[in-house]
Amino acid sequence: MSDVNEKEKLEIAEVNTEILRENAEMINEYFSIHIDQGGNLTRLPVVLDQYTPDMDRLPEFMLTLGNDIAWDVEKECFRTAAAAIGNFYALHPPILPNPSGKGIRLYKKNKDSMESAGQADNDLTSTDEDDMDQELVAEAEAAWAQREWTIQHVLFPSMRLFLKPPKSMATDGTFVQIASLDKLYKIFERC
Repeated sequence: MSDVNEKEKLEIAEVNTEILRENAEMINEYFSIHIDQGGNLTRLPVVLDQYTPDMDRLPEFMLTLGNDIAWDVEKECFRTAAAAIGNFYALHPPILPNPSGKGIRLYKKNKDSMESAGQADNDLTSTDEDDMDQELVAEAEAAWAQREWTIQHVLFPSMRLFLKPPKSMATDGTFVQIASLDKLYKIFERC
């Protein structure tokens, strides 16, 4: 059974590699994604300075480029390729669950204690330091901290600089003003 699965995976990889090789010139010219003669990905575009997409999602991205792009229809090709690139560069939550709050119970070392923690959802005192996979918790905390840093120091400042939506989006509900700095200053001046 596993030999059949492995053979199917290899066939899919070979077909996708051939599709990407055939369209490599167009992919490079229009999307700045460079694929060499051997079908290897050698370069990705820099969409946002100081931001690198999650490379764990690269195989999915390459599979999407090979399977889901309509290479023969120009408008559909641009639409589907933009969607694939956008999905790859999107800021997804880390694969590891957030270890803060109730998420910490997912990092117990053995299945039995994990099941008992699932039955006693509110009993967070049962998550002793000794029962935790500390290496995995540290990895998850680092991944979530990196995500928060990227949002705060890369994404929000870039949105402030580069996002120039049309005025119609202010009235159609796409963007909603939640605070006005001028009004907040006036309120705090009174205090």
